[in-house]
Amino acid sequence: MVIQRILKKHGIKLLFLFLIFGGGAYLLGTDAKYVGYSPDQPIPFSHKIHAGELQIDCQFCHANVEKSAQAGIPDTATCMKCHESVASDSPNIQFIRQSYSQGIPLRWRKVYDLPDHARFTHKVHIARGFECSRCHGEVQNMDKVELHPDFTMGWCVNCHRENTMQTEKPGNNNSVHLTECGTCHY
Repeated sequence: MVIQRILKKHGIKLLFLFLIFGGGAYLLGTDAKYVGYSPDQPIPFSHKIHAGELQIDCQFCHANVEKSAQAGIPDTATCMKCHESVASDSPNIQFIRQSYSQGIPLRWRKVYDLPDHARFTHKVHIARGFECSRCHGEVQNMDKVELHPDFTMGWCVNCHRENTMQTEKPGNNNSVHLTECGTCHY
């Protein structure tokens, strides 16, 4: 009888509290949404060979990383810089060659894709001297690139906390804090 009165009087409040705390516990207790996501690509591409064994710098293929928000996916012309003569008898390289000669781009599938409400620029992180592996993991050891297991908002916020550099805005004495919501969200 007492429980019925409490539920009748406070049922909505209790339900709301349950949803808040239950939802929070669920979100904090779950892993990153797409951990290990590793889509098939138009051709098998091994970062282990290119970035690992051959030690080709990330920026050779992802040339826009210093200039724009996105690192950019290399076009077939970039591949042909080396594969004009390297491994030219490989069926996969012949596929790239055919794509290049016909002007048809390869349809690489994104591994990392932020939500539309998030803002991120590689340019700033590269300028600060961060290595690609800091966010993307040890890509040079991956035959097939997969989503880094710690790639979550909380992980990014912790990195921002550890690396906050108070920057004076020109014309006033306010500082930019890397952990403000507007730093990464629209």
